[in-house]
Amino acid sequence: MLKSARFKRWIVLFTVALLVLLFSGAGEAATKTIKLRAVSAWPKTVFEVQNFMKFLDMVKENVAKQYPGQLEIKYTGGPEVVPNREQVEALRNGIIDIVFTTDGYYTSALPEVNALSLTKIKPWEERATGVNDFLNKAHEEKLNAFYLGRMGSGIPFSLYLNKPITSSDLSSLKIRCSPTHINFLKKLGAQPLVIPPPDVYTALERGLADGFIWPSGLIRDWGWHEVTKHIVTTDFYMAVNVVLMNKDKWEKIPGHLQDLLIKTQEQAEHYAVERGQTHVEKEFAAFKAQGINFIDLPAKEAKKLEATAYNELWKIIIKKAPENGPKLKNMVSK
Repeated sequence: MLKSARFKRWIVLFTVALLVLLFSGAGEAATKTIKLRAVSAWPKTVFEVQNFMKFLDMVKENVAKQYPGQLEIKYTGGPEVVPNREQVEALRNGIIDIVFTTDGYYTSALPEVNALSLTKIKPWEERATGVNDFLNKAHEEKLNAFYLGRMGSGIPFSLYLNKPITSSDLSSLKIRCSPTHINFLKKLGAQPLVIPPPDVYTALERGLADGFIWPSGLIRDWGWHEVTKHIVTTDFYMAVNVVLMNKDKWEKIPGHLQDLLIKTQEQAEHYAVERGQTHVEKEFAAFKAQGINFIDLPAKEAKKLEATAYNELWKIIIKKAPENGPKLKNMVSK
């Protein structure tokens, strides 16, 4: 009887110990850190990428407060890691997990995303009115990507020149631009030049380019304020930065962490817009003090430049995306 009692106690202790080990292992599995790799289209030092770095900091802080140790995003670098125009394809294939880029770098794969350049509403309004859901469906179908949102800076594009103009006629001017701007520049008579950002300074300095298009107030990062004489005050489009995640990776993330990423994205959007607007005001004041001339076109010419920019890009978007283009136009136009 004594041996039987000891045997039973031993069985109970063994069972308890086994359960402790099993539940301990399950707990460790449940809290195993999910690690994501992120890249940006531009170097870490430029203004736009600093917004993305703030987003990553916010994610880190929110995870630490709500779900310690469950999610970690490692920033691996910019175009030196993966060339900026190849990053979305790398995301599609799962080589990287998160990309911070611009719509203009992947319109060949998803032309309707260019509608974001023409948006008249704020990023959080796009989320509230269904724009994000609409775009996410297209990203999932064509790019194996989850569209987390637009890191809107609230900053439009400006035309920077080294030759003065008095009208919207840009004939004989060689203007550095992104593919998004090519058609409307041609419509106004300019010769578009698609030059990588690191080569723009030299092109301006040597007179190979007469000007360029870039987000308002964001030229100091590249040193272009040193070789720029004029800024046209008629702005157009919206500087678009988006955050995309590999769809397969996204679907493996628990729902509570997905919610955290979406809420943090919106948090960062508000930060980026406020920061962008303040920055442009400060930079334009500094440029004026430096001696850069600001060109105010006559009202009729300013309206023509702006209208041409919007009309020509909408034509392209709707031609390339005849189903989604018109729908997005209705959604992002006030």
